[in-house]
Amino acid sequence: MMVRRESFYVRWNGGALELRVMREALEIRAANAELLFEPRSVTIEAKYTYKREVEDRNRKTLFIGFAEELKPLEAPRVDIVGRNYIGNFEVVYTDLEFERYLTVITPASFLYDYFVLTSRDVMLYMQAKRKVYFEEEPYDKIIIYLM
Repeated sequence: MMVRRESFYVRWNGGALELRVMREALEIRAANAELLFEPRSVTIEAKYTYKREVEDRNRKTLFIGFAEELKPLEAPRVDIVGRNYIGNFEVVYTDLEFERYLTVITPASFLYDYFVLTSRDVMLYMQAKRKVYFEEEPYDKIIIYLM
């Protein structure tokens, strides 16, 4: 059965990032990275330099730092400006001139509440009770499993 993929573009550093919605998943593509956000896992295919978990009483934040800035794709158009909904995801684009942020609020079925993508890293926010496991191809690809 063919999976329908809708593509959307968000302005990013002189070009764009491509966002594709596939059923319950969101894929984000840059010229030098691909990120796949699924309900129980996140796959990052990009050179990365660090991963860090920070936990307080109620919240856990997972940071993955990219080795190089996300490079934009050439955009055929720009679909996302400000706040938009694509599929079941709420996407908020913020440009502060010195940095761009893409905040994505995930559906209730996801084990993380939202994530923030910047040109240098991705941050996943979840409840402190979540367990996090990693599968790595050191510094080239990382898969994060949540339970």
